[in-house]
Amino acid sequence: MLAKWMLIAAGGALGAVFRVGLGEVVSASTGKGFWGTFCVNLLGCFIMGGLKALVEHEGLGSEAARTFLLGGFIGAFTTFSTFMADGVVIWREGSSMGTILYLGGSVIGGGICFLLAWWLATRFMLAGGGGV
Repeated sequence: MLAKWMLIAAGGALGAVFRVGLGEVVSASTGKGFWGTFCVNLLGCFIMGGLKALVEHEGLGSEAARTFLLGGFIGAFTTFSTFMADGVVIWREGSSMGTILYLGGSVIGGGICFLLAWWLATRFMLAGGGGV
């Protein structure tokens, strides 16, 4: 079990470095920070989709390689790719409504949670320190 966690940690460290690096390059070239995140998310989904297909149809590599690549590298490169992969699993199980609820609920719910936390922090936690 320790070996599995070490593979995830090593892959995750590399994925995080690649995410920040690519994000900074794209953001610097466009002048907008969100384009870096956008490109990382799309590239991560593309890589995750390809790797998942290879694992499913060709038995890609060893369990260790899959853990390093899917659980570590791509997982840290962008969790959005894992989010999309989970949505596809729900869809392939035949639940269109489940897919819509999962994807839509995650995006809308995530936005609501972010805004709620931001509002609470600015109103209560940061109120004495000058606020945001």
